[in-house]
Amino acid sequence: MSIARLVVIAALCAGCQREPPAKEYQLTGQILSIKPESQEVLVKHEDIPGFMMAMTMPYKVNDADLLKDKTAGDMITATLVVGETTAYLSSLTKTGHAEVAVPPVQPEVSALDMVKSGDAVPDVTLVNEDGKPFTLASYRGRRLALTFIYTRCPDAEFCPLMNQNFLAVQKALQSTQGLGDVQLLSISFDPEFDTPEILNAQARRTQADPKVWRFATGKTEDIASFASRFGVTVTRNGSPVLIHNLGTAVIDSKGRLATLHSTNRWTPSDLIAELQAAAASTN
Repeated sequence: MSIARLVVIAALCAGCQREPPAKEYQLTGQILSIKPESQEVLVKHEDIPGFMMAMTMPYKVNDADLLKDKTAGDMITATLVVGETTAYLSSLTKTGHAEVAVPPVQPEVSALDMVKSGDAVPDVTLVNEDGKPFTLASYRGRRLALTFIYTRCPDAEFCPLMNQNFLAVQKALQSTQGLGDVQLLSISFDPEFDTPEILNAQARRTQADPKVWRFATGKTEDIASFASRFGVTVTRNGSPVLIHNLGTAVIDSKGRLATLHSTNRWTPSDLIAELQAAAASTN
């Protein structure tokens, strides 16, 4: 069961409590990689009793010092803290070291191939949550914010956060003049699981208004190629959890890239400002 689903269950069981207390779990595994700049560590871990099966996934640490003197290959024990909307490691202790068996990684797209500000965004054929095919080009004449997600994402600060931010943007659009043409699009890079039926359920859970915000996916190879143009790569290691980075873009009414965020550090107000700055249709 994913962290995101457990968060929902915890919220439903809380009753009149505004925020259920965080839970702690002990984790044992091996570090595969470290990203000090984002305080993130990729861990291949054993079963977490009472919480999660064995898998490989990224975790945030609440203190950057926890990553000091740690390296890929270190065997570790850690304390995983799971709150209503966050999950992070509060302790990280090295217990040994072993060679890392690195899973195959989708090649990084060349910087020359990535879409740059002012470039026309490539077209792609997609299928929305209602099972209806469409092309990205069909959004021409309207400003568009798109992001990449998958519904089984267990990290509260990745795909679930993108959904929360898009919901906030959707609400802001209702009270912000001059943005009546804006559309939102969440594209899943996990089409094998994220069928239109699954995406439709996700849209309902996230309160997406289909007049403004759509969920979509497409053929695996098409989505991989399209996502890579925004610097988004995905590693499939045989488990339901996909190792991926993020990409959220603002596209103007002529189909040109206005801005691109490759982290989760943007806010709904940032996106609203960027949509206001993007060229709107003069028709």
